[in-house]
Amino acid sequence: MKYGWMLTAAILLAACGQSKDVPQESDIVPVEDHEMAEPGSLSETPQASDYVAPDFAKLSGYGEGWYISPGWPGEYPAGFVVLDEGISVMGRAKPNPASPQDKACTLPQLANYQLWNNPRVSSDELEFFVATKTFPVTLNQDAQIEYISDAGSMQTLDLKQGEQLNYLRYLGEGFAILSYAGTEYDINEAELMDITDIQATKGQEDEWLRVTCTDGSRAWLLYDEVVTVPGIVPSPITGYGDASDITLDQVEGIRAEAEQNAALAGSLGEEPIE
Repeated sequence: MKYGWMLTAAILLAACGQSKDVPQESDIVPVEDHEMAEPGSLSETPQASDYVAPDFAKLSGYGEGWYISPGWPGEYPAGFVVLDEGISVMGRAKPNPASPQDKACTLPQLANYQLWNNPRVSSDELEFFVATKTFPVTLNQDAQIEYISDAGSMQTLDLKQGEQLNYLRYLGEGFAILSYAGTEYDINEAELMDITDIQATKGQEDEWLRVTCTDGSRAWLLYDEVVTVPGIVPSPITGYGDASDITLDQVEGIRAEAEQNAALAGSLGEEPIE
């Protein structure tokens, strides 16, 4: 499986939220593809050519029903920047929401923690992975479903009403990884909207990042938690495959934009669903 080779559009993936389930020890095996990623690819954290990603599933201890894979999802993967000096966050020794937040970690001002910020990824030895709560997707009619083969060609799955796919993770540009009969497929979610019950389930994702604190210690941070800390906001989008640490003269502009985006998101959330 080669993550995200089709990812070329400019759409920001909204975080799906953290599961309330308590993860247990797991034998989930991460994806096998460890090629170096092109900008926007989700295969793994950009690192030196001899970098070998750890077994995130074993390290985190998520239980059965979670799909553990390197990188963060979306054509423009999420990230966060540190606007103010002396910002401290509470991290974990183990990347698992059931583990205690017992590691105080001060982050350097102006740092941009985003997959594409290669200098920061390299200097701080950042590691990104996502834990996705899997769920079944049931066919409500006979259908031929297109998927992208590893060679890049379009193929079809012939499925019958009542058969199930298993949703594993979102990629980008509407594509996700789903499995059928033990094989993984890159499928456009739009293909499934009218022929399955995929819209009935809201996905759950935990986006984890291991950072180096200013004192040299390491800590695991959960994206949904860290972006609620005052002085930390989502990374600004400057271009596809483009990210860097920010400068002092950018701080107030980024802060204002983040406040506007939060207000807009809040107003949309208050509108009734028709």
